[in-house]
Amino acid sequence: MLDYERDGVAVGGGVVGADVLEKLAEEFDEAGVRVGARPFALSATIKQLVMPDGILTRMAIEWAGTDARPVRVLAFDKRPEANWHLPWHQDRVIAVKRRIDLPDYGNWTVKNGQPHVEAPTRLLETMFNLRLHIDDCDAENGALKVIRGSHRLGRLSDAQVREAAAHGPAMICAMPAGGILAMKALTLHASDASKSPRRRRVLHVDYCFGELPKGLDWALDL
Repeated sequence: MLDYERDGVAVGGGVVGADVLEKLAEEFDEAGVRVGARPFALSATIKQLVMPDGILTRMAIEWAGTDARPVRVLAFDKRPEANWHLPWHQDRVIAVKRRIDLPDYGNWTVKNGQPHVEAPTRLLETMFNLRLHIDDCDAENGALKVIRGSHRLGRLSDAQVREAAAHGPAMICAMPAGGILAMKALTLHASDASKSPRRRRVLHVDYCFGELPKGLDWALDL
């Protein structure tokens, strides 16, 4: 049995109906989602899920044990013609409205026109994500892999990530359609390329219960 605080990952489900999953699947296709889209212009269905009274945000608050707000939305669709593998890493990057150079915030990039920056450990420790699976997901079609408890190691260098991953063991997060995976930002995770023609569509929402320093604003507006 997974324990969120101990393992840095937990699972839930049965809260999103088949009609919502079908609508999300349609919107993924309409948006032409491939490797990793960043739909800051949220669809009506996604907005319904992540608004303060939306089911994903209510679940996020329950897992966090305090108020948490959505701060970034990603969409993933692994398929034979858009397949990839993800090496072991921690989630360190946040999306903000504009670049402002501040201590402990660095390695700025621009993704899909939006500024992104690596955040300090004190903020990352207040961040986590919920992943809503639109399709059944397992080892054959590139399910997420995690190293349980790795969030307690703190922020790791690239060499430390490789060492921790080598010692593992890795857990494959097989999930049914409609299943929700909660994962702390500093939990080590990866995924293999899909070996199946089945699609692996995932709606990924980053949440945070910490505060940005004065001058920085989250990119996501609701």
